[in-house]
Amino acid sequence: MAYFFVFIFQFIYNISKVLEIKYTYENKVKHLILNSIFINLLSLASFYYSIDLLLKGDLLIIVFFIVGAAVGKWFALTHFENYRAKILNLLKSRDN
Repeated sequence: MAYFFVFIFQFIYNISKVLEIKYTYENKVKHLILNSIFINLLSLASFYYSIDLLLKGDLLIIVFFIVGAAVGKWFALTHFENYRAKILNLLKSRDN
């Protein structure tokens, strides 16, 4: 069960990290502060389970930690709008 928790925590953590950059770029201070609190809670929970299993000699948790992080980052980058890229594309199209 701890493997599942670590995977989910890392998945959500990395989505939240992408949202943190998005909120910073959009200057949404309330969202950014709440997201930062959520990030810290997720990282604490994820590290708790991961370190606990590592200290017990279970190295398989490393795989779930890394895969959860990678899948979370991929999901966030493919499912949330990238306003910066849209603005750059708009500016480039005006130059031509």
